[in-house]
Amino acid sequence: MDRTISYLVAVIIDVVVGSSPFLGLSTYDTLAIILLGSAIYSLILTDLSVSLPASLVPFTLLSHSYFFLAISSLSVALSFYLRDKATAFLLALGVSLLVFDLNAGYQVLGFIVLVGVLAYLKVDLRGIVANGIFLLLVASVVAIRQGIDSATVNALSDGAYYSLFFGMLGLVIENSRLPRRFPRIPLLFVPYALVTLGLGIPPEYYWWSESSFVFRANPLSLWVPVIYFPQVNQILGSWPLAHVFVHLPLGVNVYMALLTYISGVGSYLMFKKLGVRQATLFSLVYQVLSPFPHPYLLLGYAILPFTVYLMSLNARKSVKYSAIMLTSVVGSSFPLFPVSAIVMGAFLRRKELPWIGVAIVGANAFWIIPYLVLGGPSLGEISSSLTLALLLPVLVVTAKLEDKVKVLTALVSLAYLVSGLPYSELAYPVAIMSSLLLVSGEGVKKVLAGITIALLLVTAVFQVGSYHALTIPPTIQKISKEVENATLVWWNYSYPLLSPVPFNTSPVVTQGVQYVVNSQGEVLPNPNYAGFPAFFEVILPDNLSRANGTWVPGVYPLLTLNSSHFLWNYKSDGLLVNVSKGVLIKSEIGVQFIAWRIPNNESSLLVSLNGSWISYFGNPILFLGYNVSNLSSVTPINFTALTLWLTNNGQVLLYSKGVHKLPSGYPIPTSGQFSLNFYLEKQGNFTFLTGETIDGGFHPLDINTTLPWNEIDSLGLILPLKNELNLTQIQVSSFVPVNITQNWIYWNSSKQFQVTFYPSTALNGTVYYKSSGSISVEINGVRAENGSSFTKVSNITLISGPGPVNVTALYFTHDKSATYVVGALPINTTYQVKTKQLIGGEELIVSSHLPLNMTIIPIKGIGYKVDGSPFKGLITELSPGTHVIQLFYPGEVFLIPSLYVSILSFVIALLSERVGEGLNEIRRFVGIILDKIES
Repeated sequence: MDRTISYLVAVIIDVVVGSSPFLGLSTYDTLAIILLGSAIYSLILTDLSVSLPASLVPFTLLSHSYFFLAISSLSVALSFYLRDKATAFLLALGVSLLVFDLNAGYQVLGFIVLVGVLAYLKVDLRGIVANGIFLLLVASVVAIRQGIDSATVNALSDGAYYSLFFGMLGLVIENSRLPRRFPRIPLLFVPYALVTLGLGIPPEYYWWSESSFVFRANPLSLWVPVIYFPQVNQILGSWPLAHVFVHLPLGVNVYMALLTYISGVGSYLMFKKLGVRQATLFSLVYQVLSPFPHPYLLLGYAILPFTVYLMSLNARKSVKYSAIMLTSVVGSSFPLFPVSAIVMGAFLRRKELPWIGVAIVGANAFWIIPYLVLGGPSLGEISSSLTLALLLPVLVVTAKLEDKVKVLTALVSLAYLVSGLPYSELAYPVAIMSSLLLVSGEGVKKVLAGITIALLLVTAVFQVGSYHALTIPPTIQKISKEVENATLVWWNYSYPLLSPVPFNTSPVVTQGVQYVVNSQGEVLPNPNYAGFPAFFEVILPDNLSRANGTWVPGVYPLLTLNSSHFLWNYKSDGLLVNVSKGVLIKSEIGVQFIAWRIPNNESSLLVSLNGSWISYFGNPILFLGYNVSNLSSVTPINFTALTLWLTNNGQVLLYSKGVHKLPSGYPIPTSGQFSLNFYLEKQGNFTFLTGETIDGGFHPLDINTTLPWNEIDSLGLILPLKNELNLTQIQVSSFVPVNITQNWIYWNSSKQFQVTFYPSTALNGTVYYKSSGSISVEINGVRAENGSSFTKVSNITLISGPGPVNVTALYFTHDKSATYVVGALPINTTYQVKTKQLIGGEELIVSSHLPLNMTIIPIKGIGYKVDGSPFKGLITELSPGTHVIQLFYPGEVFLIPSLYVSILSFVIALLSERVGEGLNEIRRFVGIILDKIES
């Protein structure tokens, strides 16, 4: 019987490791796993006093590799006939292959852990020395063909050196004995915890940065600005730990190592308390299966053994239940932890399960109730493994040996875990713990224990072997620093959770977004930003005002086409152009094009289209092309072209050298009249689309089209079948970029240039202006000097020669009042806004010595109070002084009563025995009185 089941163990292990080529592992990793698997189950079954025969397993059905079959068969034979010497040899060879391509630090750590574990288990360490000799021989053979300087020879030599050095060191210390009082058990769980220190940051931890909004948000809040972000269940779990370790150089790794170590120690206490004879071995297995890539599940996994340990205590109920409740709150950083704890309660303590379940749910009511009402966070997934699936038939065997409820718990949890169904990760800690507890008995169950442990350990090897760390680009950290003090940031890039102000999902008015991070990782200020969650604007005194209006920079026309002068350089045959009634253009056969040559000796181009759609179909395209001819085909375009798709999606693509999709522009009208302007600038050697004006509305952009600037010599339209439009004008101009603010206006032109201001209301008074660089001013077309007086001013034109100009003042005075067009106001207009986090919202403290206009951003569900009074309007005036604006996030009303339920649950648990004793005293007292009355 023992030999048959031992053979079954070998079959299962070899089938599992034989499938490794399908898991994307390298040849070295596959060989290492085969060798480690053979050595591990040999070691386990030897520890459990079960004999192991040599076995030849046809796992080539999966891997189709007779080379791996031979290696596996040889390793199995060695592990049986040479016992622990072969075990040490196979483990050393497997470790050598696993660290084959790693740096020296990881190689040294691997051999230190190997020697420490084998010395602790009293395995013959001469096998490690034999591995060193074996690697030297292999390196010599390889050197004959590849040369002494081969990378493979160097790697094999390193492995031989470490094997010989640490093998000899192990032989020296293997007969040494530690002092009796030396803490062996706590040290036993250190090696694997140290391994996690060198694994790097798992992808699921990419938000781990002190600037991340995850660390800045109030742990009791269900909201960050605009976005519902439930993390209230982390208040005693991962949130405090993260805040401690985030400031350390290896914060993530220390966090993983600590929790991995805690899971080992906690499981040892649990197995020991439950009377498992191989508690050390089982707790090591539980530790190495720690889900280290999963930030929340790892904490729950580490805390679950302590909770189960507390369930098994025969202590006072008030102390016992309170402790269980506290550990459940800590572990509930993984939201499904209460379910795992209650299931394990059903596995072990069914009589007390109702009270344990009520206690756990009551303790976690402060986050369970809001989650039930508003919804919870999304959770990661634990990738199931073939080895876990193979545990199912093993556990079925235990049905005749063990309590049916325990068997059912283990089977259902394991089946649910490998099913891939929603929330399957909740079954991970339950499946591992219940499986280990189920096979920890005597007799035949020793063999089942060996099979189970071997399969689980191979799962752990796959977990580590297939792990790939995340590398966060330095540019992301730079972006986080740039937007650190912002309000809202729109991310069109990766890693938004690293920002202290992510904003990608919820709709909000654009005036509330301070920065835009584009797809190239550039931080662009939003010119329309006014503030969030409220806009404030100083109300100026009656004798002082700011002029509103529009600035229009001048342009230099390079090409103008209209009905009186409409000629083309290139046109495909299937395009109808009729200039008798305006300029009608219609595609009659498939996709057609029309193009014009344009000069390209400028550093900027403004392309303007004006007209109306008669028929709009498909995706019409405006293109800037190079090397266009009448012989050019359209599908595919065989000339270089930057294409701006005239659609309501605003897509921009680059044809030539393949198709390269660029960030989208802005929607355009696809029916009726339209007016479109596209601003293109030369930056370096490339063409940048810096903005669009659509029907008079300007939209800033900063898109590198990657089209070389010198590859623009033509402008054209590409029209799919049935498209028809009436063009009133096409114009190509050169423009000078102008930086316009309230306090100054700057430009730098290579020739004479002008910019005109059109006020929204007519201005009157005496004009004054000041600038660096020579300018002249015309008002209503009349030359104006400083001190000139004008009435009904409708336009102001600033004219300069070549060179940089910075206009710092332009204003009118009239009857002791002044109207500023440009320039700093002669009074202090600053105000202060301090933000304070509240439970369930935030508070703005606004101070100003001038009255303020306040506009609240309308966000659905958020409540407002101004100076303690409810505020439902969007606009109000704040008098000079200090005012308090409070924002209350939706759903936070559930938090306070839920927190009250949790506190009340702890109070009831602590007082339960006292209350019970009091009720018993009352019952006894009433019984005595009734007895006296009857007598």
